Amino acid sequence: MPINDSSYKGTEADGSFSVDYCIYCYMQGRFMQPNISFDEMVKIGQKGLEASAMPKFQKWIFKKLYPMQLKGLKRWKK
Repeated sequence: MPINDSSYKGTEADGSFSVDYCIYCYMQGRFMQPNISFDEMVKIGQKGLEASAMPKFQKWIFKKLYPMQLKGLKRWKK
């Protein structure tokens, strides 16, 4: 998932920024919740979006697109 702000990028084991994952799911080269299901991850992400301060319409769009973005991550590809 594209993350422009480095303060939100997860980190690899060597301390470099991850190009694929954010700080909420990936730190020091490991997933924070390695056994979480895709559906559980979607619910957590959508709940976070709902709690954000962005405008209502923007939240609606992001919540609809979020599952598609997650499916594009290496973690969920099978």
